[in-house]
Amino acid sequence: MTRKEFREEKEKLKDMTPADRRWYIWNYYKVPILIGLVILLMLYEVGGAFWRSRQDCMLYCIFINQTSEEEARLNHLKDDFYEHENFSGLQIVTFDASIRFTDDLYSDASAIVFQSLISTDTVDIVITKQSVMEQFHNQNIFLNLQEVLPPQRLSQLESALYYDADSSGTPVPIGIYLKNSILPSEYELEEDSILGVCTLNNHPEVIQDFISFILK
Repeated sequence: MTRKEFREEKEKLKDMTPADRRWYIWNYYKVPILIGLVILLMLYEVGGAFWRSRQDCMLYCIFINQTSEEEARLNHLKDDFYEHENFSGLQIVTFDASIRFTDDLYSDASAIVFQSLISTDTVDIVITKQSVMEQFHNQNIFLNLQEVLPPQRLSQLESALYYDADSSGTPVPIGIYLKNSILPSEYELEEDSILGVCTLNNHPEVIQDFISFILK
């Protein structure tokens, strides 16, 4: 478009009502508008992918069957732990409260997502109820805490440990009851929750720090 044509278009639009102006612009310029939107979307996706590739998830924790009120309090817990660890801007903490085993339809979808996250070693920690822990009996989702915590720390937590039998039938500690943690007292999460560790392949030192942080 030449400068003269641009001035003519500008004068034409000036004399129109807002509704007519919107109609005129859309009908005569919708192709370049759509192309521009596609380009912006592509730039956004590329930029987002680049940013995500530079981020390092320090801790991925799933909270199963959380209410909307509990989800809001989890954000405060995440912020407090993030500040405690003094992470940088590219280090992130993810608290995922999207998994719910509450009805058949939602449970099936959640089970698929949950198993996918577990199988890719995405999830470091799961916090849930004993009834949900029992659903995954013999599926090797939760690690033996003897492989996670030092013996002295494990001994200190003896009265709070949740046990399940391994493949040989031997009881092993795979969870920690959180009744005496800061979660119920400071963040109003339910007292009968249990923490289980799913992998040590990401940042095992941060898992240790989080357990110490909530059990201080």
